[in-house]
Amino acid sequence: MSAPRYATPTPVAIRQREWPGKTLTRCPDWCAVDLRDGNQALPDPMTPARKRRYFELLCGIGFKEIEIGFPSASADDFNFCRALIQEKLIPADVTVSVLTQAREHLIRRTVESLAGAPRAIFHIYAATSELHMRYVFGKSPAETQAMVLEAVRLTRTLCREQLAGSQILLEFSPEEFTDSDLDFTVALCDAVVEAWDPAPGEKVILNLPATVERRLPNEYADLIEEFRRRQRHGARSTISLHAHNDMGTAVAATELALLAGGERVEGTLFGHGERCGNVDLITLALNLEYWGVATGLRFDPIEALRDELAELTAMPVHPRHPYAGELVFTAFSGSHQDAIHKGLDESEQLARHFKGWKIPYLHINPGDLGRQFEKFIRINSQSGKGGIAFILQKEHGIRLPRPLLLEFSAAVQKYADRVAREVTADEIWDLLRRNYLRADGPIRLQKYWPRPDADDPSRIEGEVRLEFLGKAHLLTAAADGPIAAFVRAIRQLPIPFSFTLEEYEEDAIGNTADAEAVTFVRLQDDQRRSCYGLGFGVNIDQAAVRAVVSALNGLLELNGA
Repeated sequence: MSAPRYATPTPVAIRQREWPGKTLTRCPDWCAVDLRDGNQALPDPMTPARKRRYFELLCGIGFKEIEIGFPSASADDFNFCRALIQEKLIPADVTVSVLTQAREHLIRRTVESLAGAPRAIFHIYAATSELHMRYVFGKSPAETQAMVLEAVRLTRTLCREQLAGSQILLEFSPEEFTDSDLDFTVALCDAVVEAWDPAPGEKVILNLPATVERRLPNEYADLIEEFRRRQRHGARSTISLHAHNDMGTAVAATELALLAGGERVEGTLFGHGERCGNVDLITLALNLEYWGVATGLRFDPIEALRDELAELTAMPVHPRHPYAGELVFTAFSGSHQDAIHKGLDESEQLARHFKGWKIPYLHINPGDLGRQFEKFIRINSQSGKGGIAFILQKEHGIRLPRPLLLEFSAAVQKYADRVAREVTADEIWDLLRRNYLRADGPIRLQKYWPRPDADDPSRIEGEVRLEFLGKAHLLTAAADGPIAAFVRAIRQLPIPFSFTLEEYEEDAIGNTADAEAVTFVRLQDDQRRSCYGLGFGVNIDQAAVRAVVSALNGLLELNGA
């Protein structure tokens, strides 16, 4: 076996793993770091005006903790922090957070940025992995701990002196926690809690980040559970999670770490952030909502939120993004379309049977996010009869008989193959009309009057005016019903074959008293060739005769007329 190409993390030594047997029942505290961690990683960082609008959006969604920047790192971040405080733009129930490295001049500048803030989180971080301590900063673990504790004590002193009227909470992040020695980080975090010495009822936030995702999600959970087991000051601290998405499993890692004892989550909307980004708070929170955990966050209408955030960040949202992507509640596959169509038709019965909303291929009700059923099914060459039936029913109120649906589906697929793209609902409607509404064929119906017989009201006398191959005809016939009378009259035309009415089905478009009628018929000639016809009308008789004319025009075309 060849040597591994990449360095592998040290296995987690956990005494007794308990988290796999737990379930998620409690919502974590949320901290949105979009305005710092998300913004700093944008190709074009947001302007102050866009940051202000983003802050308003985060407050509107329901976030109670929002990291607003790195005030000591840039004038823009410092000024943005000052503007929120001075203009009293921070809601009373929202706590802002500011980040700084554990360095004296940066701490002093950060304290200045918070002057007048009623409440804030002072977030200090320092790298604790061997990779960073030794090879990036040239420090030993002891030197790192001394630096961190000096920074914490300085912050405490400055906050008491300069921010006496503010409630300042401490957050500490051992950067690259998942790549650090666990004994060292536990000891360091315990020392931080002791140095800050939180007041009764106050807790220090210990943010334990997967700064670079190098471990499986279950290993992050193991580290969190073992950290909690080893720490001395669990009652005086809150365990916060901050997962990056380098391996694409930040959501899973965070969910498992919540089972393991995580109490707070930092992340961004749509996962913005360095490299592959942070944990996506939209996906994570809506997953929790799906499991019945109330999150206190509101993302609907999610399409409007998605579009505004894409404009603010100049970062498009992937069409397959969970919950918010343009296509995530859309089916192109024929079998999926058929199952969704049937499930939606029986949605109430399914909800009773399964004791909750459950539809094939849709794990949540998109209506809960302000999304519409009409966008679920879209048609291309891979689509089948179920999707076409859904589009016609939802867009036009028409349910095709199954044999006609099978025939029409083949025509749609042929068209989709030819145009080599998605087929719109309007194009499907046009195809249906072109194929089955043949009003301008060899027979052109002008008028049809069905009247009860003067001597026998059970008999219908039909009078038909039409053109056949350009020649006008006035035809009359009597039969037991208006459709039979029409067919008997039209047999008087010099049609070069005989035909029979094989199928007849009628329906109404809509549920009101004045709903338009629609009729489907299938005629067969003496060579056993058949054609469907479709007819619409203000009453069922007129719709039916138009369907007969359409089907007969199809047969005439097949016979070369």
